[in-house]
Amino acid sequence: MQATSKKEADAYDKMIDAAADLADLIERCKIEMDEYALEELTIFLASNAQEVKQILKNLHYSWP
Repeated sequence: MQATSKKEADAYDKMIDAAADLADLIERCKIEMDEYALEELTIFLASNAQEVKQILKNLHYSWP
């Protein structure tokens, strides 16, 4: 990514950190996925966080 400002660079770093946290969560849940697919999925979810939040906001499910 070519950042044009510190604000954009910080937002990108935050998105990458969120993707790493999502990857850790998915790996702890024992979901079988190759490393490339996991990276692509978590970056997609993190970069679309607003839409993901909107979809999940009314979900009241507790994982066992």
